[in-house]
Amino acid sequence: MSELNRLHEAISATIKAALPQFETVDAYGAADQHTALPALFHSISSLKPANDPGDGRSCVIATVEARIVIDSGRQHAALEAVTLATQLIVLLRKQFWELEFVEAAMSVLAEPVQPVPGATPAVGWLVQWQQILHLGTVQWPWPDQPGPLAFAFSPDTGPGFEADYQSPEDMQ
Repeated sequence: MSELNRLHEAISATIKAALPQFETVDAYGAADQHTALPALFHSISSLKPANDPGDGRSCVIATVEARIVIDSGRQHAALEAVTLATQLIVLLRKQFWELEFVEAAMSVLAEPVQPVPGATPAVGWLVQWQQILHLGTVQWPWPDQPGPLAFAFSPDTGPGFEADYQSPEDMQ
């Protein structure tokens, strides 16, 4: 789905521009021994239905996770990780990635991540948020468009009185 590709590209580009401290920013990636750190990997971790906008698009609440990874050998690695997580939280405020189908980030949560045994020694934080996505194209399934809004006042309404109807613009 092209909207999801656009979303992940926009998230990566925005984070790279706003937080140049990250050596690596990628969607659906994972750190290995060759990954330049500090790194941030983001992905959608769940989708659930949202209120139907009634315009033919599907509306979902996407939960997005960003994993921040810092080399544990760095001095003050834990402080650097929480600082980057906090900076990401600030960036997420009212963030919609300049995409017309995305609503502002909400329900932001951040917490430390326990290291994976046997993996690259690293300090990690997980930042999670939700965004409403309007996916698909707007559709008008009815064969004809409604006419203009017009007002009439009783008893001069109905068939035979069409000429007496007024548009909102004509009412003073």
